[in-house]
Amino acid sequence: MEVPLVMLVVIHGVQLEPLHVIRKRSINQALRILLVYDESVYRLNRDKFSLINNTILPEAVRFWEQALMVRQTKEVIRLNRKCESSQVFVKNSMTYCIDSCKAVTLCGEVQVPPEHLDVCRVCNSTGQDCHEDASTVAGQGISNADFVFYVSALQSDRCHKGLTVAYAAHCQQEAALDRPIAGHANLCPDSISTKPQELQTLLSTVKHEILHALGFSVSLYAFFRDDNGAPRTPRKPDTGKPYLNEKFQIHQWSEDTIRKVVRTDWAVRGGTINRTIDMFVTPRVVKEVRDHFGCQKLEGAELEDQGGEGTALTHWEKRVLENEAMTGTHTQSSAFSRITLALMEDSGWYRANYSMASPLTWGRGLGCNFAMRSCKDWIISNTARGRSIHPFCVKVKRDPLQTECTDDRSSVALCNLVRHSTPLAPQYQNFDSLAYVPVGEEEYFGGSVSLADHCPYIQEFTWRSKNVVVRGSQCQFEDNNPKPEKNFALESYGPNSKCFDHSESMWEERSCRQTREWQHWGSGCYQYRCDHGRLHILIANKSYECFYAGQKLNIQLMGEGWLHRGAVICPSCKELCNSEFERRGERCKVSEEAPADSYYPRDELSCSVASLLSYPTVAMLLSAAILLSSTLRTNQCT
Repeated sequence: MEVPLVMLVVIHGVQLEPLHVIRKRSINQALRILLVYDESVYRLNRDKFSLINNTILPEAVRFWEQALMVRQTKEVIRLNRKCESSQVFVKNSMTYCIDSCKAVTLCGEVQVPPEHLDVCRVCNSTGQDCHEDASTVAGQGISNADFVFYVSALQSDRCHKGLTVAYAAHCQQEAALDRPIAGHANLCPDSISTKPQELQTLLSTVKHEILHALGFSVSLYAFFRDDNGAPRTPRKPDTGKPYLNEKFQIHQWSEDTIRKVVRTDWAVRGGTINRTIDMFVTPRVVKEVRDHFGCQKLEGAELEDQGGEGTALTHWEKRVLENEAMTGTHTQSSAFSRITLALMEDSGWYRANYSMASPLTWGRGLGCNFAMRSCKDWIISNTARGRSIHPFCVKVKRDPLQTECTDDRSSVALCNLVRHSTPLAPQYQNFDSLAYVPVGEEEYFGGSVSLADHCPYIQEFTWRSKNVVVRGSQCQFEDNNPKPEKNFALESYGPNSKCFDHSESMWEERSCRQTREWQHWGSGCYQYRCDHGRLHILIANKSYECFYAGQKLNIQLMGEGWLHRGAVICPSCKELCNSEFERRGERCKVSEEAPADSYYPRDELSCSVASLLSYPTVAMLLSAAILLSSTLRTNQCT
């Protein structure tokens, strides 16, 4: 019988059990992931190793073990050896090298231990004399695991590209149903932060990378199967593998998995263009993305079209699903949503525990106009109707900086609309005119995040001093509290804090000797509680009761020797307290009017005549150095 010759990129055909045995097995066993460290991980300094070994990797692995179920692997896993040649022969579903196997088999940057490897199988250059190499022996293999994850911590060339924290991919697939059974991740040592406020970002990044190795990868889509285990993409009759896309050197998926869709009226500066996008169109993904946006004609979930190898097609489109954890760059608090879990189910390899999904607020319920049209169209049409253009924005980042709140009130935020040094590509020019921008220069202005098609949106940021991060803008972290002497708006960051808007005037501080106005204002983080049917905002340990949405709370309180004066705006009680009150069997109370200012705490500044005469009142405009952090990490994987 003729033995087919195929190109080898990822190692396929790891033999576990026969197809007919595995296919009958229900997908009802919790995924088991075995972690294997390269020696480079042990070379990390003590704090970084402790964080990675004791917190980040165990929590990330535990998350996916709870979120995904598989057909249980009952046999010992022995991985195939790498071949000296990139071409291999396939016979009876077994992979044979030409003449010899490599002395060392790598998975990413990690050397696979000999005890994890099967024997070397070889044929001669014509595909004859196929046999096991007698100089090799099968290792004891890996028991009680469904996936082996090799981890390194090397400051590789890829680590120097952008602000990459980690990258990952699978390296071997089993023979029966093509499921990835081994993968690798490299953590970039110089990018690992041990700061508490950056812990969640690092954890999300590692979860993200593990998922690339488990299935969310451009090199795996062609191997996806339906619920019965049948391939979604046609296979070559001789090898049983999908056809190869010669141009990109990846296996080409069918249109039942990813389909190109042309938008013929995509609004850009000066008119419209045709825009071709790649849509993930498997059944569960389609259902979840339609339900999320409230758009039943949406074809599927849009994939990223920028970023080059390792980003394009291997992540969700950031313009449409901005803070979904499987977009191509981390810009703010991320969520592993039902849409991502649906993709993993549609691989045919997993069942998902949807209770592990995080709520995704970006675009939720905003309809077809948001999901299927350009951000320019969204901004123009909603402005014309007098509606909110959130989550997008049109406020150019300039002095004085005026902050806002993210839609979920988890962070103080800024509109990331900036001037770029060169004109944006025509498809990313989203403005015919902008306030404070000279006519004709609109082509230079767009959002700072390129993967979001330069659509400007409300985004978390970091305060920096001399290019060193001082603190972040997420309300939940106590480490983000400003220093007492710079806490002009009496903010309080911590687990029970949310972002609240200020009024349209600057906050000021007064002492008996001077007055200071803070030029940067707009929103701040404060603790809150839900009590007796109302939302209460806590400012400098004083409680302010909200009676209706939009109520202006006038603040006049002493702190650090200064009288702080400003205002905080009440959101609706339902926005923050509804779920808590429902658990208690209570309801939000709403009043048409609020009590007089005398109802609230009010401090007075008491100064002697001598102190007032000794120093003139000096108005000082003080500002914090704020820099948008729009690329906290970039995920690249091959």
